[in-house]
Amino acid sequence: MRNQVASWTADFTARQSQITLNATPPPAQWNSHDYLNPLAPLPYGPLNPQLLAPGPGGVVDLFPVHQLQSTDRGGPVYNQPLAAPPAGVDRRTWATQRLLAAAGQLIGTPYQHQHLPSFDPAPSVNAGRFNWSAVSNEPLLQTTQQLPSAVGPSANPYASSYGVPEAGIDCTDFSAYIYNLALGIQLYSGTGTQIQFDSGTAPTPTNNPSPSLSLALDPYGAPITPSFFKGPNYGRDTVNAATSLDPLIGQLQPGDLLYIGGPDGIRHVVIWLGPYGTLADGSPSPVNLVISSHDNTPAIFDLTSGSDLDADGYPLVGPGSTLDQEIADHLPPPGVHILPFSPDNWFYQNFQVAMRLLPPQPVPAPGLHAGALAAFALARRLRRRSRGC
Repeated sequence: MRNQVASWTADFTARQSQITLNATPPPAQWNSHDYLNPLAPLPYGPLNPQLLAPGPGGVVDLFPVHQLQSTDRGGPVYNQPLAAPPAGVDRRTWATQRLLAAAGQLIGTPYQHQHLPSFDPAPSVNAGRFNWSAVSNEPLLQTTQQLPSAVGPSANPYASSYGVPEAGIDCTDFSAYIYNLALGIQLYSGTGTQIQFDSGTAPTPTNNPSPSLSLALDPYGAPITPSFFKGPNYGRDTVNAATSLDPLIGQLQPGDLLYIGGPDGIRHVVIWLGPYGTLADGSPSPVNLVISSHDNTPAIFDLTSGSDLDADGYPLVGPGSTLDQEIADHLPPPGVHILPFSPDNWFYQNFQVAMRLLPPQPVPAPGLHAGALAAFALARRLRRRSRGC
């Protein structure tokens, strides 16, 4: 199956090249452009262009394309058609494989507030032409959004990396980038614009807003009508209960976008993998998984169950170990990683709404690429544990 997926993504190199070459500004000007120029501010680095193909009759729907272009998506790049799925392969399976393959290519990419993972702002920052700022100012770890002023008992082991400008990508840029690369689907790339609550008034326990809004475009520039799946406490400032997790999981499919936050808006987005991954030996994954570009605020540890965490959400300390050692072993650096979606962590407790842009498929295809990605994450976790034995 993996060899098949490789053949289905053979066009990625050319598509990545088009995204890069048509960035705003173009690569030749990345280190010379004055990003502080008020006439053309680019606060998050080069913009990610839209890869579009002519629709029926050779026409692209320019109005919604320009809606996205006017904010943060860069100029449209035309004549970038997608190949059809191979004979005998349904479109959902093909689209899911491509999307997760695109996400898998970025695993390990650092977390930065930038549109393109290949853009390194350091030269422009050093020359005073780019207004870069650290991705987080939290020197101590936190484990929950519900207690934003609480600090953990340990220093953030990656605090120093927050102050270093480097290539990377943030959560909504990550989701927008992989959908663009893999499927030509266009999304906004900011947390305040990629998805919004459809509510005229502030949500309360008795005022549950209706499903959210999102402007998403297909490869031809035509609007897509997403499907939405609300969390148990959508629009409310209350954490989701562990007992609500299983019914939610039953609705989700690989590639769905899960938005994390509170009633005042979205703070984060992750890509759902779910229970379809495997351990390195091929046995089922014991935990549901997501792919996330995350800055560790709050911290999400790569542990397989809530029983591995204490009452404050930090790793349990084993014999001969310390909390700092456990944190170092189980907290990936800020960036793109596969992480658990468990009843005990911030991802699930503050999950608001999921958005599906792909056609539904009740049962994932055998050998779904998500399995290969999940095996990578859990194999890494098992190696870490073996060092402590």
